[in-house]
Amino acid sequence: MTYEPDAPRYRAETDRPVHHLTVANSRGEAMGYLWANDEDDAAGWCLRPAGDRAGIDEGLEWSARLSTAKARGLAPTAALAELVRGSDPRCVSHVVPGSLAAAPSLAALTELARVVTEADDRRLLAQLDRGNADAWRELREAQAALTDEDRDVRWSGGGQQPDGTWRMSYPRHGERLERLVRALPAVGAVTPAYLWQDNPPPAVPAGGRLGPADAVRAATAVVRGERFSDGTIAQAAGSGLLDAVAESLCAWYEAVADGSRDDP
Repeated sequence: MTYEPDAPRYRAETDRPVHHLTVANSRGEAMGYLWANDEDDAAGWCLRPAGDRAGIDEGLEWSARLSTAKARGLAPTAALAELVRGSDPRCVSHVVPGSLAAAPSLAALTELARVVTEADDRRLLAQLDRGNADAWRELREAQAALTDEDRDVRWSGGGQQPDGTWRMSYPRHGERLERLVRALPAVGAVTPAYLWQDNPPPAVPAGGRLGPADAVRAATAVVRGERFSDGTIAQAAGSGLLDAVAESLCAWYEAVADGSRDDP
């Protein structure tokens, strides 16, 4: 089924309480929520930002089914009931039986969708390449070689040039900083399994320590974010976030390698 932007649709917003269903993947992990409110003729898909990219694609499919129900004149909650009856657990995603619940508002459901679970952490840790000892050694050595000068990234001169042309400024990453950045995807810490654009930007936590799954989240957001916003890496280097990421990941790998952790 293909989502058609011009198809009949329920309203996308409501300030009233909503009924909602949990949609899970074949592993039983929640991907998002289908919600509805009859008073405002509203219904839609609420993505779990902590989930993976499949939630985006499946959300389009579920939204298309809602549009089909709207075209047939079904009330929003009646559409949910129909989706429950037609759900197949053998599909890429399915409605979790017995998951119908109520939330005081769509905003409250959105906050529920942001809750990170142990399954979310396990999925991200499974992206790390435990078997590539050389890549992990490179990450550790790159982090150890980083200096305060590397962390204080300078920018090229921008503005109008002597010949009258205009030039955008850009960060000048040193080779040692680039080495550390290259090492992160090499160990599997930069992954499409994390929806970095749908989550808050990473920050150094109190105490400066990150859990390994949060380190994957931060690494992905920083490295991918640089493609869209110059200076993302520079900010992470200056704030200590890149150091915290590397230290957390290396500590995780060393613990897994010596058998003291059972993480995937």
